Amino acid sequence: MMAPVNFIGLRVLTLLLFLRTGVALSLGLFVWTLSTDLFVGLPTMLALLGPVWLGGMCGGFVCVLFSPQQGLSLAFVAGLLMAFGFLLIRHGYLGMPMGPNTFVTLWPMWFPPAYYVGAYGYLLFLHQSK
Repeated sequence: MMAPVNFIGLRVLTLLLFLRTGVALSLGLFVWTLSTDLFVGLPTMLALLGPVWLGGMCGGFVCVLFSPQQGLSLAFVAGLLMAFGFLLIRHGYLGMPMGPNTFVTLWPMWFPPAYYVGAYGYLLFLHQSK
């Protein structure tokens, strides 16, 4: 006979997973918004990718703060959600064309590696500090 499943516990864990992802996305977006103003006068690539990497690394750091065991996977999923959200808004909702320079157009695709690097870097710091 199978053991009964605790549905309330599963609901709480699912809710916590969505909340952790939301906090990681919100912090990454907040840092991206603040750092976009800092990189305004710089050359194009640095002005595009600097805020992405700063926001992504801060979001990845928060993912590991919540759960070191699940931090890497949570960071990668949060980065994917951030990238697809930006692309959906820019090209789906606003209807911006792709343009001739694909690297400049698809700058949000750098969010997943940025989140992952932020999470991995903090995990390495935790491992070395023990």
